[in-house]
Amino acid sequence: MKDSLTQGDVLAAIAHIARSLMASAETLRELDAAIGDGDLGITMTVGFQAVLDELPSLEGQDMANILMKSGMAFNRKAASTFGALFATMMMRAARAVRGVQAIDLPTLAAMAQAAVDGVRERGKADVGDKTMLDALVPAALELAKAAGEEVSLAEGVRRAVAAAEEGMRATIPMKSRVGRASWFAERTQGVQDPGATAIYLMLKALYEYISA
Repeated sequence: MKDSLTQGDVLAAIAHIARSLMASAETLRELDAAIGDGDLGITMTVGFQAVLDELPSLEGQDMANILMKSGMAFNRKAASTFGALFATMMMRAARAVRGVQAIDLPTLAAMAQAAVDGVRERGKADVGDKTMLDALVPAALELAKAAGEEVSLAEGVRRAVAAAEEGMRATIPMKSRVGRASWFAERTQGVQDPGATAIYLMLKALYEYISA
């Protein structure tokens, strides 16, 4: 179990997240097909393979560059709405770790909030619109709360995973209000949002790495 993440840990954690999301590509494709065009599975496979291909060249670089270049690699190979938002999350999170040698819980909370701010600005959405923010926002809030309580990194991320899962489940009865999915608003009701699901799976994979 890790109390903080070093530069090497960041590389390893991103690799674990990438492989976990690629393994869940079919689940995400099915959710996306139910409310949209069903291309999210391919986006995950292509985008995260690009991240895995990029990681060896990032060894020895600082955390900000690792995060930023990972996000850019994803969107370069899998340009899409999700790709643009993922790149935005990573680049905003990178700003929060400039000059940082190890990521502790307060730093991770700052990274999550920066990611939230970026997605809000780029996607023009918020909680309740049935997007990734329905999982990302409660997770960021839980990380900030846990940091204030000075719990361990693993415990803080565990709580964030639980908050993201609750937010993800809460999207099921919602109707999509932004983006392409909003064209099929009635059809989206009763289906879990794929973007929120992806955020939950990312956080779950991060917790798996930290708690191992």
